[in-house]
Amino acid sequence: MIIEPLSAKYRGSALSPSKTAGEFSRRQRGAILCFSVLLAIIAVFISGRELSAIEITDDAGQRLVFSGAPKRVVSLLPSATEVICFINAESSLVGVTYHDTDFPGTAGVPVVGGEFTPQFKIINELSPDLLIVASRDFERAKAGRGKEPYQILAFDDDISLSRARERVLFIGEIFGKRDEAERTLDKDDSIMETIRLKTAKIPPERRRKVLFVTFGEDGPLTPGGESFQTDIIRAAGGVLSQFGDDAAVPLTLERWRLFNPDFVYTAASEYHKLQKLLETDGWKDAPAARNRQVYSFPDALVFRAATHVGYFTAWLAATIYTTEFSEEANLIHPQEITSLRAVSIDIPYVERARIVESRVMDFTHRTLLIDFKRPQDIVSTVDGERKGIQTVGNSYSPTPVWGIYHKLGFERSQSDMFKVLGLIPDQVDIMFTGADMNNISIQTASYRDMTAVAIVTAGVEGNAIRTSRDTGAWYEPGTINVLIMTNHKLSEQAATRAIVTVTEAKTAALWDMDVRSVQTPLQNPATGTGTDTVIIVAGEGVSLTGSGGHSKMGELIAEAVYKGVQDAILKQNGKSPRRSVFERLMERGIYTSELFAPSGNLDSPEKIDADFQTRIEFLLLSPKYRGFVEAAFSLSDASIMGNISDLESFELWALSIASDIAGQNVGEILDIVSRDDLPAALRTALNALATGMIYRDETGK
Repeated sequence: MIIEPLSAKYRGSALSPSKTAGEFSRRQRGAILCFSVLLAIIAVFISGRELSAIEITDDAGQRLVFSGAPKRVVSLLPSATEVICFINAESSLVGVTYHDTDFPGTAGVPVVGGEFTPQFKIINELSPDLLIVASRDFERAKAGRGKEPYQILAFDDDISLSRARERVLFIGEIFGKRDEAERTLDKDDSIMETIRLKTAKIPPERRRKVLFVTFGEDGPLTPGGESFQTDIIRAAGGVLSQFGDDAAVPLTLERWRLFNPDFVYTAASEYHKLQKLLETDGWKDAPAARNRQVYSFPDALVFRAATHVGYFTAWLAATIYTTEFSEEANLIHPQEITSLRAVSIDIPYVERARIVESRVMDFTHRTLLIDFKRPQDIVSTVDGERKGIQTVGNSYSPTPVWGIYHKLGFERSQSDMFKVLGLIPDQVDIMFTGADMNNISIQTASYRDMTAVAIVTAGVEGNAIRTSRDTGAWYEPGTINVLIMTNHKLSEQAATRAIVTVTEAKTAALWDMDVRSVQTPLQNPATGTGTDTVIIVAGEGVSLTGSGGHSKMGELIAEAVYKGVQDAILKQNGKSPRRSVFERLMERGIYTSELFAPSGNLDSPEKIDADFQTRIEFLLLSPKYRGFVEAAFSLSDASIMGNISDLESFELWALSIASDIAGQNVGEILDIVSRDDLPAALRTALNALATGMIYRDETGK
């Protein structure tokens, strides 16, 4: 039978917010392109049910045949990797780039370079059956493949939202996950429809001129009419600039003044560039700059049109129109519980536990609620010691409501949530967080008749800090929340002491993962997020007076918390202790694309050519040189903390590494790194790699 064309089900859906005849005509042209390039799909079914072959034409114009779902996939396109993970096909991934390691499904998957700097020697050694690339890299991928037999699937990477939807379904077809792909899009549809209805209530005079700014080699850029980023601004209710139909157009000062934006945003990695630009004459005069309406959002949301389009559109719209979204008159949906699912917690005095999904301020919240058979005493780092508590829990508020709740205030926001959930404030103690309850970690540790349970949510990318070093200048929702229950009765002393044990275990987990402070990432590992919360339930049973590190119960609590924190961070942020060296560099604000520049120490500065970054990244994919840089991470921290008095022995190691790369003795390490703020050991390590590469280039080895 012939499969329904992938555009048919979703044509004219809420994800295509444009309604004017001219814009619809443009989308018709896009749909025609989708049919001619992406959607020539023919399937043959055995007995009318079992898929045996799919024939397609990709964005490079090549015809491909899939006799079954690919088993060994290398993806060089982060948006495709994201879709593969979210349709539960991540087990097929055998290689990804360091730009798409932020999903739990890619933890431990080999890194094959960057999105723009793939290493085909490593790719070929992985023996893939499918390589996914951006169309711009198709010819390079063919050359890199050589005579290897795997197929190459090419996708355009800057596309409209309608084509992005088609891609989700397209990938679903290839991997035999059509149903999962449709469910993913259905969730996006629901969010996008809510935003459409909410922004439709905003009168024209309150609409804001919105501009996305990114940066190229020649200066600032902004999306044109054919970019998904323009579609997202439109879907979020923003007034659009009209600078052309290209995917990206130069943003000149003249265009900036002409548009005079009210709201400007960029990717988190480029926020410092935008801030610097808006400090200059002419640029700083726009309402967005004057009124501090300048924002950044995670790169993975800004630069990808994949499975999080609805989520990002909602976050953007709620940030643009925080005041309007805070008004009750603009609510679209009733505030109510929408679903719940049971959670198993093996503690004798627990009556029931469940995660309750509710709609508050038009956005989905998820709350863990644990009811007790009898009222319990607790110790909370938010509310202190409390007695007669019937329910404890942890509540996730999604990013679109963060600004709304700041505007409404904590008491009002909490009151609305309790009303929806049917909770009585005097009988309840709840933690609040921006970490999703779908990413909760429940860990149990036992010894003989003793059991400790730690229930943890954790996110560390927003406000992880190094206590005693970083500045406390704002309040945000807590991001590492820990709830402790034991099968014994904790005395008042043991309950309060348990908070110290939890904190020590949490910090140990963060340090062992090399989680960095977001304020001072080059210098400091994080000790927490600055807004963490702990609830200790005193419990029932045999009474214990000790919960410190020397007690068995303290050991169990610490074990459960340590495992819970690391597991929750993996689920929420995709970070594992063994993540790639590239990710750890980027967490320190170090990007290989910006790290090296022609140096005065070189006789021929042109030796730092366009391929130099690629060759350095190839070195970092080698265990020997990767381990050398990873050692420099630890030495840098130890040196800053005063635990190392001299780095001479490390400098000798660096010389040997440079000589090993060069294939000859290197007399000195050249100063090539363009960053002056790097810790000494890390600077030496990176300079050693570059020095060895330059000497090797000279000999042609």
